[in-house]
Amino acid sequence: MLDVCNPDELLALETLVPTEFRHGAYKLGKELDPGSSDRDVKEGAQLEVPLWIALPLAKMLMTNVKLPAVYSDRYRRKLNAGAECVSLKNRAPYFYEVGNRCNDELKDVELSGFLMRTFKTRYHELISKGLNTMTGEEILELHSKLSAEEQQLFEGGRLSTSETDRWLRGDSSISRFKMMRRKRTADHDTEERSKVGEDATKQQRQAP
Repeated sequence: MLDVCNPDELLALETLVPTEFRHGAYKLGKELDPGSSDRDVKEGAQLEVPLWIALPLAKMLMTNVKLPAVYSDRYRRKLNAGAECVSLKNRAPYFYEVGNRCNDELKDVELSGFLMRTFKTRYHELISKGLNTMTGEEILELHSKLSAEEQQLFEGGRLSTSETDRWLRGDSSISRFKMMRRKRTADHDTEERSKVGEDATKQQRQAP
């Protein structure tokens, strides 16, 4: 289900994917292909259209969706050779989201395995290593290789690591936060116990 509040998901659906039209489309030639001189899309036409258009048409058996070039055997070999061999930021910023969306239609078991292996490899070789001490220049270089999904994961890891380091150093703000949280929890527990006691008293009074 589409999450319209998630801008990354919306941007992923704007990715152009190769699409073969099994049937003609009236008055959509220039809309789908601005460089075309034809008003209509002819049967058998090969166009690149946004994912949000391609997938619904495929479900209606009007088109055949194909994978973008970054999922081809050539790129699979590169990605299998090592995480640093391919920069996904420019080639496929929503590599995993688009791959999985396409696979909802294609039902390609090999593609599912490839996406999983790629994520695991890049997580261990790029993201987890990047959580160690890095200079600003090294972080920028790493960002240039990561997809949007990987960047979010990396930044989330950096934030967690930073907060953990601050806690280990005894950062006062974190200590105050923990004390306030404990106080709220204690107050809540006291209130709950009070309610339970009141309920028990009422039940005793109502008992014959």
